[in-house]
Amino acid sequence: MFNRGVVFPVLMIVVSAIILAVIPQFSVPSYGQQDASVGAKFFPTVLAIAQILICIALLIQQRAKKIEAIESEKIFSKMSLFGLCFLITYAVLIHLLGYLVASLIAFTLYLAYLKTKKPSYYLFAYVFVVAIYYLFGHVFVISLPEGVFFRGFYD
Repeated sequence: MFNRGVVFPVLMIVVSAIILAVIPQFSVPSYGQQDASVGAKFFPTVLAIAQILICIALLIQQRAKKIEAIESEKIFSKMSLFGLCFLITYAVLIHLLGYLVASLIAFTLYLAYLKTKKPSYYLFAYVFVVAIYYLFGHVFVISLPEGVFFRGFYD
């Protein structure tokens, strides 16, 4: 039986290595040059490297614990399948509605699925989404996806 503590970090290291190999092939955005301090390759590279480092730390931690594979433990839990479906839906929503609207909807649905009743969690999620939108749009001068339905609406 597979040990989740080893299989998933190794899988994510392989995926991150593939991403690092593909990143240099990114083309210049079709909407022209942005006046940004970093290019299109910067953030994916940073995230892929961070993911590799985190997975290596998880593998070291797993080895230090020397936990054997548990026979009754499933590779995919119900929550991991929800996470996969959530990310796929979020990617589709970003394409259709843009970052701002899709993120507000996604955070709301995620917190509702987890049966979160505290309004402060929802408020923090909304403030976080708007802060990221402002940070990328006005500080980094990197435009986030506007979506098919709202193209030109935020101008």
